[in-house]
This record gives sequence, structure tokens and C-alpha cells, in this order.
Amino acid sequence: VGLEQESLTADFTKAAVSFIDENEDRPFFLYFAHKDVHVPLFPSERFKGKSAGGLYGDAVEELDWSVGEILRALDERGLRENTLVVFTSDNGPWFEGSSEGLRGRKGMPFEGGQRVPMIVSWPGRVPAGKTVENPGMNIDVFPTVLGLAGLGLPSDRVVDGRDLWPVMTTDGAADPHDALLF
Repeated sequence: VGLEQESLTADFTKAAVSFIDENEDRPFFLYFAHKDVHVPLFPSERFKGKSAGGLYGDAVEELDWSVGEILRALDERGLRENTLVVFTSDNGPWFEGSSEGLRGRKGMPFEGGQRVPMIVSWPGRVPAGKTVENPGMNIDVFPTVLGLAGLGLPSDRVVDGRDLWPVMTTDGAADPHDALLF
């Protein structure tokens, strides 16, 4: 079973780059949910034993490589200045990760189990190095992307997410949420 999983990150990365190639001349949305760094950990031979962090560290290094390959593909095709890239996680760290002193870990309702970074990059549109303290959730990506695409929210359903674009780009923007519940 493990041997089949060792190639998945490279296979998924290759498929993502192929998707970019196939769609580079038109608007596209690429959602890439990495298998790493969830357990079980199966870094490829290329990354196995390369970090000081054991299998977990090796998987993190392979994840980092994969994101770099996708960014490189966007750069080489001249798409970076016209592409919003969002990198985030679904929950806090597993036991080998760090919650930076916050209470809790993956699957726990404490802040360390829920609070994760969201890294957003869009050269010329999102200020580089900007830190936003306003809380948001993954459910906010949908309305944010729809807003950027000039589309409104669907009127046939309730959408719990909020558009984060103002807080990502404007200092002092109001928090879009009254409360965030988990």
C-alpha cells in the first residue's frame, strides 16, 4: 500500500502543471488539496531521509517542493501577475507539527486545533508581506473568489462565508464576520 502513495505528490503536481498548460490561455480555477502532511506519511524516495524532522519533515519538504513547482509553472507561463494563489490548511497540526504555543492540535476545538495560517499571493494585487489578524475560515474562499471574478453569491442558497478581499488588501478594513463558530 505504501509504495503506491510514495508517488502521489509528484503525480498530483505533474497533473496540476498539465492543467495549467491546458488552460493558460483562459481563466481557470485549480483546487489542489495535497495528501501531505496527513498520516500515513509516505514521502517519495527523492525526499525520504532528507530532513531533520523524520518522515513528517520529509513530507513537509516534498509539499514545499510541489508548491514551488506550481508557482514556477505560473511564472514560466507569465501567469503569476494574473493569478491568485491561496495556501492554507483545514485544521491545526498533527503531533509532529507546531501550533506555536497555542492550546490544542488537529481535531481539537481549542485555538491550536483551529488556527492555521493562510498565505495569499497575487503580485501587484495583494500587498507583499502584509499580515492580517482578522480571523477567517476556508468557507470564505468561495465568496472571495466569486467577488474577484465579478460574480455574485448564489441566490438559491445560504452562503456562510464572507468576502475576505477587503481585509487582505486594505489596512483597517472591518472584520467581515460577527462570529466564527466551530
